[in-house]
Amino acid sequence: MQRHKLLCLALTVLSLASCQKFEDLEGLQGAEYDASYALPLINTRLTIQDILQEGSELSALRIDEDGVIHFEYQGDVITQNSDTLFTRINESISGQLIPLFDQRIALPLETAEGTDFDRLVIKEGRLTWGFQNPHPEPVDVTLRMPDVYSPNGDALELTASAPGYSGSGDLPVYTNVLNPFNIAGYEVLPPPGVDSIYVEYELIREGVGPDTIASGAFSLANLTFSYMEGFFGREVQKGGQDTIIIDFFDNWVKGDIYFADPTVTFRIENAFGIPTRSRVNLFNVFTVRGNTLPLEGELVENGIDFSYPSLDQVGEVITEGYVFDRTNSNIDEILGAGPLAIEYDVDAITHPDSNTSIRGFLTDSSFYKVGVEVDLPLFGNAIDFLARDTFDLSLSEFDEAYRAEFKLVTVNELPLDVAIQGYFLDENGMVLDSLFEVSSRVVQGAAADSEGISTGASEEVTFADFPEERFNRIRATERLEIVALFSTVNEGQQNVKLLARQGIALKLGAIFGRRSE
Repeated sequence: MQRHKLLCLALTVLSLASCQKFEDLEGLQGAEYDASYALPLINTRLTIQDILQEGSELSALRIDEDGVIHFEYQGDVITQNSDTLFTRINESISGQLIPLFDQRIALPLETAEGTDFDRLVIKEGRLTWGFQNPHPEPVDVTLRMPDVYSPNGDALELTASAPGYSGSGDLPVYTNVLNPFNIAGYEVLPPPGVDSIYVEYELIREGVGPDTIASGAFSLANLTFSYMEGFFGREVQKGGQDTIIIDFFDNWVKGDIYFADPTVTFRIENAFGIPTRSRVNLFNVFTVRGNTLPLEGELVENGIDFSYPSLDQVGEVITEGYVFDRTNSNIDEILGAGPLAIEYDVDAITHPDSNTSIRGFLTDSSFYKVGVEVDLPLFGNAIDFLARDTFDLSLSEFDEAYRAEFKLVTVNELPLDVAIQGYFLDENGMVLDSLFEVSSRVVQGAAADSEGISTGASEEVTFADFPEERFNRIRATERLEIVALFSTVNEGQQNVKLLARQGIALKLGAIFGRRSE
């Protein structure tokens, strides 16, 4: 069963799980017993870090340099790599059989609207081509891609021949289908303003001169690119909707708890060498009171411009965090209102200003990733923050006892008061009796200085008496429901810090009465 972080304090106080040595049982009040036996239950010291150690897997604990504990929650906003763009180009021409219907044709590249590329590096690819010769004379055909250059700087040019046609039977054919030309490592360098790759051919009939191909075609197979440079057009990259669950308030019943300095950070890792801006479609916080509160601030309205690597930083990843805090947003209001979950939908827009003078790049390993990090430091205040939880408790092992009295000694270094009431429940969930006649403050908070840090410790002793009639009422107990009311010191009017090294020393013992034979 998952337990509220603060409620663990109360449950630890009343836990019957420890049987360590206990030497301070004198002073128990009540009627004389015919016979009695004392049972030490707890003698231990727990730090706030110990108490919170069994937190939910949804959150992580972090201790800062001042010792303040932070609850952190994370989620992915959007992840994108260059496959989308390169795949689009690959699929538009790779494997397509393109007829040589003209002596100069443009390949049907599929790119974002407005794309103007300066350089395109081919990682892998095979060029296959062929033609038929219906002419009686032998022909020589040269296939050129004038803007595609080899690693040596030469434009791509292939030459092939076919014999003359005799006038009967099949037309003479040339094809390199069994030995495609490897274009790996070639670069496309079009003239300024040209956004296509062109293919040209020239046919020479022996003794006649230039002519055209009656039937010919070429194709590019297994085509992949490793680098693209230029202007890629304004395009929206969809992020999708997601939710982060905040489990801090799982056991909330009523009351208020306020985090004085919460933050939400957009953590951006970017290897795309192009301008990119976030677009927040949705960022809502759902609260324990059923409210839906939107995140507001300049970074939400105007978007976040990603930092990105320049043309001389190809292969580098630029990482930066953009923080929403109480100075630039309403994050303290919406996260200080008992958040249960954060729902968000964030897109990214490439070349958001459509500035064609900004030239960027993509590689086949380029990516960007936007993550959201929620930080709730244990610095703030609480007023009558009520939580409840239940755990198993059986009194069957004390069947010879007819009454009991518990003594609890606490030494508290935390600036946190806890008032507790417990309810003994039978197997059907019916209340048999309460632990205290009235809700009792069993843990008194330590005094805190102006910075909210406790300056000492507070000691308190609490008794719970169960005479025979009360004890008989709780014999059928199967579960104990604990209701805890938390307030920071000074009636919740002061922001305090809970530090990892602070803790509570606990001593719990009981005397059970048993009649003499």
